[in-house]
Amino acid sequence: MRLLLIAATMLATPATAQIRDPAGSNAGWPAPRPALPGVARDLHQVDRSIRDARDADKLSRKEARELRREGRRIAALEERYARDGLSESERAGLQARIEALRSIASARRKP
Repeated sequence: MRLLLIAATMLATPATAQIRDPAGSNAGWPAPRPALPGVARDLHQVDRSIRDARDADKLSRKEARELRREGRRIAALEERYARDGLSESERAGLQARIEALRSIASARRKP
């Protein structure tokens, strides 16, 4: 769905607006949205823990895949919330989901 939206936007945008300036300016390109501080870092740390546990055979492939999938869901949810600004309850909900994911990954890492 997202890829389709990007393709449709590119087709509707004049070709001159699609080319980046060689000098490095991003004129005509949307500015990146600031992410929730800590979410990307926290999810990266959880992913690293999952990878380490998988490498040590403390997680099955299926368990690791499920945990990574939940991490992607959290990242997508954060992106959706960030579109119109994060409320305190959304921020707290994201942090709670990250902590739950971290706890599950840690609990399964123990022999």
